[in-house]
Amino acid sequence: MTIKVRILVAALTLAGLLAPGGGRISVAGLFASAAAAQGSGPEEKSSEVEARQEQGPLTLGPLICDTCIPIEAHELSLQLSFEPTFYPYNSTSNWRKVSFGSNFFTFYVPLKITYGPMKNWETYVVIPYAQQWISSSNVRGPNGNNSANYAGIDDILWFNKYLLREETHSLPAVSGVFGVGFPSGHASHLNPAYLETDAVGTGSFAFTTGFNLYKYMRPLKVYSNIWFTAPVNLFQARPDTVRSREYVTFNLAAEYPFTSRWTLLLEWFSVWTWTNISTPGGYLSPYTYMGVLPGIEYRITDKWGISAGAVFYLAAKQGAIYDMPMLSLDYNF
Repeated sequence: MTIKVRILVAALTLAGLLAPGGGRISVAGLFASAAAAQGSGPEEKSSEVEARQEQGPLTLGPLICDTCIPIEAHELSLQLSFEPTFYPYNSTSNWRKVSFGSNFFTFYVPLKITYGPMKNWETYVVIPYAQQWISSSNVRGPNGNNSANYAGIDDILWFNKYLLREETHSLPAVSGVFGVGFPSGHASHLNPAYLETDAVGTGSFAFTTGFNLYKYMRPLKVYSNIWFTAPVNLFQARPDTVRSREYVTFNLAAEYPFTSRWTLLLEWFSVWTWTNISTPGGYLSPYTYMGVLPGIEYRITDKWGISAGAVFYLAAKQGAIYDMPMLSLDYNF
């Protein structure tokens, strides 16, 4: 697998995984206009409070797994994450670890902007900045250099989430998800002098559909994502272009609020890719992986919050293995 393949896989994985980070502080509710909300009587307000209490204590939400319940109508939140990423190993088709072949490092800084257009509907945009470095490369550049670096915008993501069913005593809340990844990164016309560190993004429109689930199982808040992503590759006519495959994302997360402001977090994340008989050459290897992320959250105030965690791979097949500490800052207007 070339360096370009590994970089594109990592970019697609991080964008695909980090985009679904979810609305950070969210509560469910029935659709109502602002005028209706002002005219609510004591009984209606009491019902809303009881519904919020059933959803569990207020938390910041998982770092990777997407939340289920949309943000409040007409509310706005920002999330800025810092994700230094190291690539110590690659993986083979039989799940074995092998040397990556060079020293490669990526620093991702995604900005997520979330807004609630109306009750039960949330829309968010993720704008990821990426800085990449390589040294001691086993492939040298035109001037004999074996190190390089590049910075740019990765693929921008736009996702929508709509609450299909509210949580009940026995059943979880369910929301439908539709998202699009735009080819805003630098995935073509690469400069050989950059040793393919300028391969930022996937060069494809990536359409995602799926479902998010949530259940408050005292004292845990449990989340799940089941998504299917189908890319539309833009450079299929070019034989030297690596193209993305369809894949399924399956994530699980549990939060344990042990005080009114501190919350423990544990996530299990995975991506599953396959090879069809009709899949032509030039596509990414069928990269499959799974891992865990332990973390902790702290609500500084009702508007500010901070989360920290680290990604640990459990298994991977035909792709890069990386270590990634994560720090996230959240602000709700």
